[in-house]
Amino acid sequence: MEILLVEDDVNLAKTLSEVIENWEHPVDVATTGKEAVVKVKNKWFDLILLDIFLPDVMGYELIPEFKKYCSWINIITMTGYNTPEMEKKIRGYGIAYYMAKPVSYRELKSILVHLSAKISR
Repeated sequence: MEILLVEDDVNLAKTLSEVIENWEHPVDVATTGKEAVVKVKNKWFDLILLDIFLPDVMGYELIPEFKKYCSWINIITMTGYNTPEMEKKIRGYGIAYYMAKPVSYRELKSILVHLSAKISR
């Protein structure tokens, strides 16, 4: 799976991308919403891992933009500021999965295995 990781915390982005690449999934990283939109316009991704709180935009505001270019794209949102209201709002955008930070690598790997199998059918 080709994955776009949208995360403004550079250290977390580096760690997550290294972990995911060790699972044999190529990862591109964007640290802002604007950068992420440019990448989605110019490259095919199977999955976007999307931080909700970005420096230039709320991540969930990008979901309709991403789906405009790739209506079928799987999106997993991640947030360190989890509330039931936020989760309900974000799930309304038709995402594949909602994760609270800190990200569980075991949980993430399980999701990636599931999505990979679904995509390769």
